[in-house]
Amino acid sequence: MAWYADSEDCLHAIADAEVVWLDFGIENIERVIEAGRRLRWVTMAATGVDSLPLALFASRDLVLTNGAGLGATPISEYVVMALLAGLKGLPDLVRAQDRREWLSRPPRLDELHGRRALILGYGSIGRAIGDRLRSFGVTVTGVRRNPGGEAGVIGSADWRARLPETDLLIVSVPLTGATRAVVGQPELDALPRGAWVANIARGALLDETALVTALKSGHLGGAYLDVTFTEPLPADSELWALPNLILTPHSSWATEKLTRRAVEIFLANLDRYRRGEPLGNVVDLEAGY
Repeated sequence: MAWYADSEDCLHAIADAEVVWLDFGIENIERVIEAGRRLRWVTMAATGVDSLPLALFASRDLVLTNGAGLGATPISEYVVMALLAGLKGLPDLVRAQDRREWLSRPPRLDELHGRRALILGYGSIGRAIGDRLRSFGVTVTGVRRNPGGEAGVIGSADWRARLPETDLLIVSVPLTGATRAVVGQPELDALPRGAWVANIARGALLDETALVTALKSGHLGGAYLDVTFTEPLPADSELWALPNLILTPHSSWATEKLTRRAVEIFLANLDRYRRGEPLGNVVDLEAGY
């Protein structure tokens, strides 16, 4: 067993390794993978793999496992928090508190109860979001590439037809060539006036220019973004100043329990690896998630 502290250390530690845990801060991943000539299995705590050289993994016949499911609890809590904050006007209430101003009436009178949510990407995170929204009386429809006849779940070819009856559109799908800019002006225009959009996956899934237009026009009631096309978000971005937009700095995954959960997944997989059994959380290198 070998440990590493940075990318250079990893180059040396990986030389004779069959298994490597890629840390979040590792750079020049292609170089690192090429240095591990005995590698068979690469694992990571992150869920998204769109920044990895998947073609290289495939050419080396490497198994890649990720942290799918690790962030389901904190991310779903963030989504509910942001939607409730937006619908109740919490940002205006906080700003009024900063001004020491007692408002004469609440800034908004909306409820989650009775709303209809469409969750684009109904994996572990999408399901956790759906579970929490249902507890607030929200009707939830999930979208999966292969719905498998599950009640309340539709296929990837059917979700756009549901947009006119969707109050909350939540984007929780992996970023691949097929999903880049999957939500653009046509999709936003198809939503009913006053709908909300939330994106907690990748900024490139959503056309930000179209989003700004829809928010400024009042067509959308609001939006929640934990991710943006450029991160960190530039100081001159229009997104900062939109009053009906709630922004968090790609922090919805954050929890003090993340490392423990990641270790539990890894150790369970390590037992399977030693026994020659199929691993869990295996990434489909061709599909990209």
